[in-house]
Amino acid sequence: MRMTGTLIERRQSLRKHAELSFVHRDEFCKLLLSSRKMIRSDEPRASVRGLLDLETGERYLIEQENLFAK
Repeated sequence: MRMTGTLIERRQSLRKHAELSFVHRDEFCKLLLSSRKMIRSDEPRASVRGLLDLETGERYLIEQENLFAK
């Protein structure tokens, strides 16, 4: 996926893709610790962390600041 522009524009571009889902911190952590076959699928240029479900092909994303918020 090619992205240019500001951080906000990069994230907006990601949100337009049907196969990507932005999730809340609790859901992301549950997916990360689940028994589902997942691999990391980050988008570093957009400061987004991601997981790819190897069985369904779905990607789950979260903004870094939301993942590491206290």
